[in-house]
Amino acid sequence: MGLGTLRALALDLNFSAIAHGVPAIVTVPDQAPIETRVIWLTTTPEDMPPGAMFTRSDPRRVMALRRDEVASVPVGTVIVAPEKDGDDTEAWVVDGHERQEADHNRVIVRRQCEA
Repeated sequence: MGLGTLRALALDLNFSAIAHGVPAIVTVPDQAPIETRVIWLTTTPEDMPPGAMFTRSDPRRVMALRRDEVASVPVGTVIVAPEKDGDDTEAWVVDGHERQEADHNRVIVRRQCEA
């Protein structure tokens, strides 16, 4: 089994595992909704730059999406997903990008009702 095959298997297992992946519907602006699974990543508090007077009071929410299912995730994309498997779904809006990997995108999201 080659390295590429092992990497694909690990990706499939992470996104399909109940402990990691949750069902989601991703709606990229001007495109049809895509049914997929996403992974919530460990959230981190915003670093406060020196001299800053205001900062976020809650940690950033970061989500991973498979690039082979959702090729691009621009700011404004709406993702309907629960925070944990079995929870009620909520609408999340992509607010920024954390980073892009070969097989997935990591995006920063906020609840859709937040300003």
